[in-house]
Amino acid sequence: MRLIPICLLAALLLPATSCKRIEAKLDRLARAAGITAESSPQAKTKPAEPVLTPEQQAIEARVLNSAIFEAAKPEEAAPKAIAFELNKSAVVAILGYHDFRERGGSPMIIAAPKFREQMQAIKDSGIPVISLSDVLAWRKGQKNIPEECIVITMDDGWEGVHTYAYPVLKEFGFPFTAYIYKKYVNIGGRSMSWDQIKEMMKNGCEIGSHSVSHESLRLKKGRKEADHQIWVLGELKDSKDYLEKNLGITCTSFAYPFGIFDDSTSETALQVGYETLVTVNNQKVTWDTPMGKMGRYIIHGESDTNFKLATSFRGRGDVSSNHFLVANAKDDKGNPLVELKPLPEELITERQPLIQANLKGLGEVVPESVRMRIGGLGIVPAHYDRATMTVTYQMPYKLRREDCAVTLNFKRTADQQDEVVNWRFKVNLAAAYVPAKRP
Repeated sequence: MRLIPICLLAALLLPATSCKRIEAKLDRLARAAGITAESSPQAKTKPAEPVLTPEQQAIEARVLNSAIFEAAKPEEAAPKAIAFELNKSAVVAILGYHDFRERGGSPMIIAAPKFREQMQAIKDSGIPVISLSDVLAWRKGQKNIPEECIVITMDDGWEGVHTYAYPVLKEFGFPFTAYIYKKYVNIGGRSMSWDQIKEMMKNGCEIGSHSVSHESLRLKKGRKEADHQIWVLGELKDSKDYLEKNLGITCTSFAYPFGIFDDSTSETALQVGYETLVTVNNQKVTWDTPMGKMGRYIIHGESDTNFKLATSFRGRGDVSSNHFLVANAKDDKGNPLVELKPLPEELITERQPLIQANLKGLGEVVPESVRMRIGGLGIVPAHYDRATMTVTYQMPYKLRREDCAVTLNFKRTADQQDEVVNWRFKVNLAAAYVPAKRP
């Protein structure tokens, strides 16, 4: 169809001899496409063509050199949409703290140096600390969270949170949630002020409700059942409204006072508008955990018991039982202790990568102690080459998530504790769906 306008144009501008030249050009193109003159019922013997004038030759050249005779280029295929895959195998450990002072002294008060020690252990371990709102978004199917991660919470609204805990959390870049109850906020003494709370909110702090009075929600105090339900509703709703009014937020999380609740309380809280409700039952949060019964590990004074339980994921040991090496650690000469591939935080396009760690910079390693874990897979059958001191694992299938976490455990001597290197790399999933460029 595209040839008709050009032929008409040629007929108007050129004499019959030039049109015949163009027709010859079209015949040659047809023969290149497999259509012979003999196969056409309209094939005729062409007479000799007279010489064209210079003006006719110029017009003919413009027509013959036009883009109409070029082969049409195929359009680039549009990149395919990448289906979002929700990681339902993630595990979350929620830590719960109360008050902080320079020194401890009771189960509900954590010494500032002890808290820093625990936060440093988490930082060194490489286990990500995420916000509670990230967990909520994950449970809603809106985003993924790391395979193993930690959430930090503080109950009651003690001023020690702002004085001792907040500076450490801000330094390490750890988000956290502070649960406040109405009767113990901005009243002086050891309670936090609105200004202190608002300052923390600017640096990674989310605010949740801890009721109005901090009394057990199952304690009736002589109230009839109907009256008790009205009181519970007030403890839940009034505290939520109070925080939202004074802080200009939407309060979506609630911490049960003393961790005491029942199914009726949970249902009422969800109806009021809370979306996450946390307990004190020493259980990690998984995809199947009810939103009204999200477990927490309450840290008591100088005891590390619950901290170790919380930070131990799938049998790899808690963060305080291992010695963690920073992924980019170097010796005194500036050489890397461990050479990693892919590099930490590297964005790769290969969806089935070869994962390697060369340990020659460590000097000596117990071969039997070498173990590699990959997020979502657990411990994998990585190969350790004693001669090169290289740990290698070829991914058996294509990665389908954008983030891959690797943990490598080993011992330098049999009588020492495990040393651990954690690193993560990212996969450019979109690159796999973009059509390759033609040469």
